[in-house]
Amino acid sequence: MAKVEEEFAERGILRGGELFLRPGDAIAFVRMCRERGIEVLGVDGFHLTERTIQPVMEQSIDLSLLEDVRVLATCWDRAEEFLLPRSNSDLFFKVVAEE
Repeated sequence: MAKVEEEFAERGILRGGELFLRPGDAIAFVRMCRERGIEVLGVDGFHLTERTIQPVMEQSIDLSLLEDVRVLATCWDRAEEFLLPRSNSDLFFKVVAEE
């Protein structure tokens, strides 16, 4: 089975070996991770221009500290809850998944 990131490569922008997705595609990425049981470790927001990649730290969430198995199952919910209010933003997102 192909990695989720490979399956989404055509839907995003690949720069420096990193895949950047629009909010709706990032949400779809998280949902596919949930379906496959792949842990989402975080979501990072960026402004992209023709020549630059500008991280926006206040538009990022770290989920890597969810070690408890009972809490771990919520990594997908938390990632989606983070992305949904940003659905209409001009940001791009990198979803960090444990593939």
